[in-house]
Amino acid sequence: MKTKGRKMMQSSNLEHIINNTAFEIVDKKILGKNEIDKLLGVLTNDGVYAMWVYACDKLELKFKKDKDELRDTKIFKLLEKISILDKFVTKELDYDGLVEKIDKLTKEIEELKNKIKNESISENNKQELKKTIENLESKRNQQLNDYFINLSQNLDNLLFLKNLLERVLVYARYHAKAMED
Repeated sequence: MKTKGRKMMQSSNLEHIINNTAFEIVDKKILGKNEIDKLLGVLTNDGVYAMWVYACDKLELKFKKDKDELRDTKIFKLLEKISILDKFVTKELDYDGLVEKIDKLTKEIEELKNKIKNESISENNKQELKKTIENLESKRNQQLNDYFINLSQNLDNLLFLKNLLERVLVYARYHAKAMED
């Protein structure tokens, strides 16, 4: 009896996290309705890895061409939300602390971006920081690709994460529609 109650509690916690994640994706403007629809279409038709590749292509924003400042990258805000879900899939998803390494790199990149915004930094230092950021982003992107490739090694985990992502994106679509009205 206790096990059944525990499973139900975990299930309701998961549903709560799915709802919150979907709401935050819209409320924090991580994705717009059109982006949600496109990601959901790719995920449904082609799977988790295809959605990830599509998201990397469409949501990754680098330097603005006319200014020195960096734009926020939607893809990593989305990944932050996804990483909340993968904790429910299984502990095995964190291959050798990969999620933690990715988080650490993302924080380091954000710190460097904030340094670039500091107007007292010379132009040469800004250029060096940008190169460092590009190298860190490349390393992080490789680790992210490794994460999704490793995820595909366990079909149960992959399908469960796909199901979770579909639910999040469907709920996010409804939140986006409700916020339009």
